[in-house]
Formats: sequence, structure tokens, C-alpha cells
Amino acid sequence: GELWHYERGALVREGQEQEPISLHPGARVDASNARLGLLVVRGKDWWRGDQDGGAGNVGVVMDVEDISEGRVAVQWPPSSTARMYSAGSNGQYELKIAPGYMEPTLPPGTLVNASNATLGLLVERGRDWHRGNDDGGPGSVGVIVSLVDDRLVVNVFWPSVRTEADHRVGMHGKYDLQVASPDASQRAKAASSLASAQVQHKTPRACPLDVGDRVILAHGYESDEAVKLGPLKEGVVGEVVEVLDGPQPLKVLANGELWHYERGALVREGQEQPREAEYKGSPG
Repeated sequence: GELWHYERGALVREGQEQEPISLHPGARVDASNARLGLLVVRGKDWWRGDQDGGAGNVGVVMDVEDISEGRVAVQWPPSSTARMYSAGSNGQYELKIAPGYMEPTLPPGTLVNASNATLGLLVERGRDWHRGNDDGGPGSVGVIVSLVDDRLVVNVFWPSVRTEADHRVGMHGKYDLQVASPDASQRAKAASSLASAQVQHKTPRACPLDVGDRVILAHGYESDEAVKLGPLKEGVVGEVVEVLDGPQPLKVLANGELWHYERGALVREGQEQPREAEYKGSPG
């Protein structure tokens, strides 16, 4: 007697034969197996050079909110920047499951420490949590995206608030995290979708930009003093030629000139425009 909304990929017709989900190393990453914490390497349609840190470097899927569009977000340690990759978009599969990948088997509630902290492990607040609601609140699920300080500290991405933070897993005898429960991946995906929906309620969601995208200035930037110095003007289209780390990661070529912009300053040509602008541009 209850109504609920589901994504198309979450359901099948009763009696329909279902294809098995492949989590075997080497399997392509697509809508059937993409999940938070999945460890990946470059796949058959990879075309981005050493953006992943080099052949064989392992990345962590840190967001699957766009999987319905055939895209996932991956972070490649030691880089702290996440980028979007095709997992079926336009028939391209840029990623495959990393060699030796196995789903974590640690019991839920196990304190995360230097010996069991691994990339892709799903976690929640633990015994010595002291960060308020930085994780999005009790029950929120995060994914370990990098290991630092001799594994006594880990960096965790929290989908419900779309932020990363460092947490203690043994430093000074403190343990901020524990292993999340078995339904953690689905809870994290739901939280990510909710966070995205809350943003969309206020302003249309900006599409992730990548190399080769044709871009224009977002509404409100044409008169910004910093942006006016750059080559993008009203009616001018540029092309993203490189995506870098840092506060202004988009390197754009327009009218023969290169310029660096923050993500929020640009939208894909033809994309519905956000109502409010929040970022600036600078030379580069």
C-alpha cells in the first residue's frame, strides 16, 4: 500500500531472467556492478593517457550517483581529485575491476585500524568519533579513498555531504571509524542521490566536465572582473583541454588562448544553466 520511487536499473520484471553481476577482476565496470568502494584500473576504452597515475595504478569508485547516465567518479591515489569516467556512456567502458579485487569481509562494527584499513573499505563513525556531523550524521557511510601517515590516518569521502576528511585509525590511540554494515553501499548511494536532489531543488545540477567538452560561461560570469580577463565571453565557446588538481582545475582553450577556470564557472554548451554562479576564473 506504499508508493516509492526507484531508478530504472534497480528493478526487473517479475520472472525475468537476470544476468549475474560480475565482480571478477578484469570485468568491465558498468551499471550492473558499479558500486561505492569498487577498486578499478584503466579498461578497454581508456584514452586519457596517464591521468590515472600510470598503467596498473588502482583507483577507488567514490560516487555512483551518475551511473544511470553511464558515468562513475573515481579517485586515483595519491591524487586527491575525483574525475568522471564512462561506464557505459556512449558505449564506452573506460574502467575494469582491479586485479586481485575481493569484496571486504570484515565484520560490521570492527574498528578500522592500521592493519585492516584498505582502499575502498566502507566505513561509518566509530568508538572515538569527534567530528560532529561532518560525515552527514549518524548512520552515514563513507569510503576510504587514501591512506596517509603510515596508515594511522585515512582520508574518507562521505557521499551524503560530498566532502572528504581525514580520520584517525590508530593515531594517538584513537579510532574514529568502524566497518559499515552490509547494506552500506546502498545506503551510501541513496544518501548521495538525496544530497544531489537537495542541490537540484535550488539550482540545476552542473554536469561534470572533462577533456574535450565544449564549454561556455555560466550565467552571471560575463560581468565578473576576474573572468572578464579571460578568453571566454558571452557567445564564445571554449574546449576543456586538461583537468588538473587544485582550486581552478579546468584548463580551457578559447580563441587561441589558454585559461584556468573553476568547475562552477563553466557549463557544457547546450546545458541548462544554473541560476546562481559561485566560482571565478584566473589566467593560466
